[in-house]
Amino acid sequence: MKSNRIVFFILGWIGMLLYFTQRWIFGPLIPPLMEEFHTDRTALGIIGAASLWGYMLTPIAAGVLSDRFGRKCAIIIGIFGFSLLTVVCGFSNGPRFLFFGRFLTGMVEAFYFIPMLAFTLELFPERPGFFLTTLSSGSSLGWFVGPALSGWLLDLTGSWRVPFFVAGLAGILVAIFLLTTWPDRNKTSTTIRYFDRAILKRANLVMLVFLSLTGMFQISAEFGFTMWYPAFLKTELGFAATAAGLVAGLYGIGQCIGRPILGWVSDRLGYRRVGIFCAFIMGITLMIILATNNPVLRAYCTFQAGFIGAAMMGAVWTFTGLVFPTFKGLALGVITTFGYATASLAPISIGYIGDHYSISTGLWVIAVPAVFLGALSLLSTFLIRPTTKR
Repeated sequence: MKSNRIVFFILGWIGMLLYFTQRWIFGPLIPPLMEEFHTDRTALGIIGAASLWGYMLTPIAAGVLSDRFGRKCAIIIGIFGFSLLTVVCGFSNGPRFLFFGRFLTGMVEAFYFIPMLAFTLELFPERPGFFLTTLSSGSSLGWFVGPALSGWLLDLTGSWRVPFFVAGLAGILVAIFLLTTWPDRNKTSTTIRYFDRAILKRANLVMLVFLSLTGMFQISAEFGFTMWYPAFLKTELGFAATAAGLVAGLYGIGQCIGRPILGWVSDRLGYRRVGIFCAFIMGITLMIILATNNPVLRAYCTFQAGFIGAAMMGAVWTFTGLVFPTFKGLALGVITTFGYATASLAPISIGYIGDHYSISTGLWVIAVPAVFLGALSLLSTFLIRPTTKR
């Protein structure tokens, strides 16, 4: 049983890697897409946000259905669906096709991500913070693999379509392996209703609001920064596509390493405490990235921003699952839906500011403040639960 859990966990981690790889291949492809589709940064920001808009429609449904019927069906549909749609996006013949393709991809992503988080908490109850953050470190590495792979394939082939094909086909293979290695588990009690009304208690609602605000601000900062950072390096600092993808991808490497380490630390010191402290450090680090003229310092700080910033969402996911144990899928779906619904505006806003001023200005006024606001939102949860559920 234990070995089967670990094999499945490794495959789930690879699935997380591909989940974010297909999402973040977009950044380095913005310049050639602008040229081929004859459009501007604002329009590409809207296309970039399409998957976030699609994603915000389904996390609650994914969480509720997986709470009610089990995690297996939702997870397999999720990874197979977003992988197949990624391949389809590679055949886009215009901005509208690509927008709707990315929108549908985002809708399906939640059926992998939300149930996989909940299932991991159930598979490894002895060390929830460590295993959940280790699993999500796969998505963090996708922040590196996505831009690095797309930049490399773009330079190699000259086609923006190839990264979509490669990432999508790899995900389909992983979906097949996950299906064949699903771990046997003794049945545990599950929510027997589609909607648990305990979530409507005043304390629970207020807690969900603060956690949703935390997710909103942190997702805005992370997604806005990582989507536009490669374009900033290429168009404003003169980097080649491969170099821009590699430097921007250091953020993902930092997160990949930081998530399990900081998850282990959070299991011992408290999820909220570690998340809040690291968020403030991340905000300062982003300011250094945008202000420095030293390429080595910029590269190091890009890595550090990912490493230290990994604590925040890991803290939010783990803390949410522990605070709402009987309907964790629903609670995770609620905070994710709210977070994505508003954070999807960040890439568009940065693109709009980039058209009228510069991408760096957009990162300064959107990404940097959002990190600090996320830390303040999570700090506010201590007003509701000062000591319980780290």
